[in-house]
Amino acid sequence: MSKRPDYGIDAPGLATGFLAGGIGAFALALLIWEFWRGSLLVGILTAILAFGGLYLSGMGCLMVVWSKHIKLKTRETMLDYVIWRGNEQVLDVGCGRGLMMVGAAKRLTSGKATGIDIWQAKDQSGNGPKGALENAVLEGFSDRVHIETGDMRALPFANGSFEVVMSHWAVHNLEQVDDRATALREMMRVLRPGGSLILADIEHREAYMAALKNMGVAECRLDVKPVMDKILGIVSFDSFRPSTIFARKALLH
Repeated sequence: MSKRPDYGIDAPGLATGFLAGGIGAFALALLIWEFWRGSLLVGILTAILAFGGLYLSGMGCLMVVWSKHIKLKTRETMLDYVIWRGNEQVLDVGCGRGLMMVGAAKRLTSGKATGIDIWQAKDQSGNGPKGALENAVLEGFSDRVHIETGDMRALPFANGSFEVVMSHWAVHNLEQVDDRATALREMMRVLRPGGSLILADIEHREAYMAALKNMGVAECRLDVKPVMDKILGIVSFDSFRPSTIFARKALLH
């Protein structure tokens, strides 16, 4: 059997914590029920632990399924925003194991997709240049990609270097508001006039939209599924609300 690309699990420590916590809560509920059942208090405590176990296990499973399956499908929808010619220079900011970078490379002929990251393992399992390049090889597009190490707050590229700039679930890892704003300015700086920005993330959408509009983009729209967004917002206490912003940089006059 041929080896398949592996785009990792996002926030693997958190996913593992959810699953371990869920199993632990279920185990504790069973233990208490087995040895101390018979009172109303024990029944209530067991129910609370069982519910907690269900919630934690469900969140962990959701993170794994989303990382392994759903994000592969949503990638193509995001990339459809661009009207591809095939000769574009593309930048994937916070590329991780190359999900968006390789997806863009598939749509190129003479163009090149560049991925840049600081390769934090806590953000994605197996996060590193080797994993990204290996996925490009397995998908058959290694000749159309290039990897660099760098910080999204100070992108090592000249102004207007790329027709397309993308970022998938990366900017929220910057904890400070000013750092996230700086990253957005850097993305817009290296984007050519008339170029496309695809910004997908799990939170801070309102702040991103406001910041991009203040930068004078010609187009800025939010793609979100209202029902799914509401459900995920409730179960995650608003910490997991995936959405994508599509923006186009204004032409120079």
